[in-house]
This record gives sequence, C-alpha cells and structure tokens, in this order.
Amino acid sequence: MAYGDVSVVSMMPELTNSIDDDSGSSPWTSLPTDIVEHALALLPFPYIFQVRSICKKWNSLIFCSQFQEASLRCPVPWGQFYSPRIGWKGGASPLVTWQSYNLSEGKWVSMPQFEFPTFARKFSWNLIAANGGLFCFGASDARRLLVCNPMTKRWKELLPVSLDSKAPIISHMIVDEQRNSYDILFLGNAAYKQPDARCRMVDLYDSVTDTWNAAEMLPADLILKSGAYCSGEFYCLTRHFLTGRYTIVILDLTMLRWRDNNIRIPEGFENYPYIVACSGQVHLVSGSSEATDTMPMASIGIFRLDPNLSSWEKVSEYSNFQFLRSTGAIYGCGAHGSKIYVVTYAYDMWIAVYNISTGIWEEPIKGNFYDMKDIFETKFSFQPNLRVAP
Repeated sequence: MAYGDVSVVSMMPELTNSIDDDSGSSPWTSLPTDIVEHALALLPFPYIFQVRSICKKWNSLIFCSQFQEASLRCPVPWGQFYSPRIGWKGGASPLVTWQSYNLSEGKWVSMPQFEFPTFARKFSWNLIAANGGLFCFGASDARRLLVCNPMTKRWKELLPVSLDSKAPIISHMIVDEQRNSYDILFLGNAAYKQPDARCRMVDLYDSVTDTWNAAEMLPADLILKSGAYCSGEFYCLTRHFLTGRYTIVILDLTMLRWRDNNIRIPEGFENYPYIVACSGQVHLVSGSSEATDTMPMASIGIFRLDPNLSSWEKVSEYSNFQFLRSTGAIYGCGAHGSKIYVVTYAYDMWIAVYNISTGIWEEPIKGNFYDMKDIFETKFSFQPNLRVAP
C-alpha cells in the first residue's frame, strides 16, 4: 500500500466486496458502528483516507463527531508533518496535489488531494500560513483569502484585508481548537520600505467575529525578521533600520498593542538570529559573533526567554566542529514538537536538531538542497485535525 495513495479499492477487492455484500452475511456489516469507528481510528495517518474509498459509509466517517472523539483517544498518534508543499496548475484541473515533509522519516509524504471552490479557480493561490490543521491561501490579487481544512475539504472565504496589508512580511495563523476558532496575523507590508509608515501596518483577523482589526503599528525604524506566537502574545525579532541592532518586540494580541519594553538579544550571538516557539516557550537561535578563518561562526547558541524578566537563559551551545566547518550562514530555523531544527548552507545543506525535552543535539543530517529549501522557506508545520473548521 503506497503511503498517501488514496485510491486503494483495487488493492483490497476482498474487503471491498465483503463490505458491499447486500446479503447481510458480511461480518463488517454486522459490527456495531462504534466498534468500526474505534477500529478505523487506530489506523495511522493518512491510511484513514485510503479506506474512505471502500464504501460510502466509511467515506463519511471522518465527519462523524464520535469518530473524531475516538481518533483523539487513539493510542496510535497521527504524528506531525512539516512544510506543506502545494502544487496546483489551475484552469482545467481543479485538483490540488500536495505533500508534507516527515522529518522523522526524512521524506516527502503525499497527502489526500482536495479541490479549490469553483469561484476560486480563476485566481492563482499561494499558501501564506498554516497551523492547527488549517491552511490559509492568498490570491494573486493579494487581497482575497481562503481558509481550508484539507482533511475535511471545507472552505471559507475571508473578508478582504485592507489594501495597505495585502503583502505581509510576516503572516501567522493561530488556531484555538477548544473554541474552534482561529486568528490570522499580518505584520508589515513588503510593498513598502522604511521609513514609509505603511510597512509598519499590523492587522489581525478574528474568525469568531469574522472581522479584521487594526493593531497598533510596529514601532518606527524596526525591520521585521521573524516571529513566534506564545501564550497570547506575538514575539517579533526586529532589526533597527539605522543602528542594525536586533531586538525582540512583543505584541499583546488581546489589546492589540505593543509592550513598552524591547528586549535585546544576547551579546556575542548576533549572527543570523531566528526566534521560534518550542514546548510553550520562546527561544532564540543564533550564531556566535566570533568567527574563524574556516567558519563564519564558532558556535550556535539556543537561548530561552523569560518574558517577565526580559532576560535570556542559555539552553545550549553547539560547537560541533565537523558540522560548523561544513556550513555557512544559518539558512533557516523552525520548531516542531519538542525539537528545534537549525538549517545551515554553504556548499551543502545541513540540519542540526536540538531536543528540548532531552537536552541533546542529535547527529547532524545532510539534506538535499531543494527539499530543505522548500521546508525552511515556508516554515509551516502541519498537524492533521478533523475537528477544527475554517
């Protein structure tokens, strides 16, 4: 059975014939529904989408609340995937083919196809944010937005965003599964440059009220670099337009205002910094300012932020000579589960993985440039979720 192949009826004719048997003699037809739901919930992802093609009853199963509850209690985790890679030709072909990268297995995994709504097929679309099992697509006109759950194939067109926020430098999606709601945060506008105030625009979409709300503008003279969400606040790594200094500024998403204190990043670690949220805390990943004749940085540091004290605690410093000698700049950085992934690139692309829960750096991985480039340019994680609706 091919991983991700959603057409498996021909591969299981005996099972198909048994279920479709109208005589009532099939043991499958006599099983109580809750037993079938529990059995299918034990299937690893995405095999559950393969069995949907067996019969109509099973095809509609994932929309059943009882099955969704069973899948949450399932001891076989569906797992997390990284960096959805979307392929859609548009025009005559409505099908969207997509893959997601499984970091634990080191390969791209084909996911179940879905279709854009009919009205949306006259535009081209880009994936601009993803989180909690939802995708957010932006249209070619830079104003239209669509949110979908690719597992349930449900869609919603959002209200147009303001003209001054149509090309965000940072876009981020925050999903609250308990409330079955989500927010979409747009920061900056790539169409404008400092000191134009329009490059400091901040807008937040609230799915509960179905409205866009303008937040306080980004403080002046700051250039957005990266961002991370944690506990109701959005942490932005910025660089001062004039001095070049890196600071963290924090947006309160309830008040839609920036906190007064700006936090400098640790001295001595100002090479290629990135900010990520991992295991419920904000971390900074950066190369040391010290360089050698053969390496642009002598080590890579990971620091944990204490937002109350506005201070950093060094979690780990990575100085694997063999790894650093083979690398150039930090190309990208992301967090997934309890792991932080640091990608460097010189002649080859390498991944260093730090496990927050164990405090151990894993053996560095040499990756394919194009695969790794796709992963850490998008920086989106994907967690299959049947419960959240767009």
